[in-house]
Amino acid sequence: SIPLLLPDGSGFPARYELVFLAAGVILFSLFVGVIMLPLLLQHLEVADHAQQLKEERIARAATAEVAIVAIQKMEERLAADTEENIDNQLLTEVSSRVIGNLRRRADGRNDVESSIQEENLERRFRLAALRSERAELYHLRATREISNETLQKLLHDLDLMEALLIENQ
Repeated sequence: SIPLLLPDGSGFPARYELVFLAAGVILFSLFVGVIMLPLLLQHLEVADHAQQLKEERIARAATAEVAIVAIQKMEERLAADTEENIDNQLLTEVSSRVIGNLRRRADGRNDVESSIQEENLERRFRLAALRSERAELYHLRATREISNETLQKLLHDLDLMEALLIENQ
C-alpha cells in the first residue's frame, strides 16, 4: 500500500511508477510459473518410485543373503575353534538372532522406524536388567554372601555395560 498524498498534502512522488513496477513483477512471476516452468520441466525425467523400491528390495535381499552366509561360516569356524571355547548353544542363539534380523530386513518387514523402536526397547530392557542385577549385588553384599572385592568387580562390569547402553542412546 502506497499513500496517495504526503503529510504536507502534495502527491506521493513516483507513485504510479511504483504501482507499475509492482504489477510488472506480479505478472512476470505468474508468466514464469505458469508458462516457462512447464516448458523447462517437460524434458526432466522423473524417477519411477516403484522401480526404486524394487531395486532396494533386491539389493537388501542380496546383501542379506551374503551376510547370512558369512555369519554361518563364522559360526562354523567358531564352533570348530578350540581356543575360543565358546558354548555352542550361545553361539547358535546369537547367530540365529542376527540371521533373523537380516532376514526381516531383507523381507522389508523391518523398516528404519521399527528398527529404531526395537533398539530402544531392547536398550530399556537391558537397562532394567542391569538395575535389577545391581540391586541383587547390594543385597548379596548386605547378607554377606559375597565379599566387598567381588561386589566392586561386578559393579564395575555393570557400570561399563550401562555406560555402553546409555552412550548409544
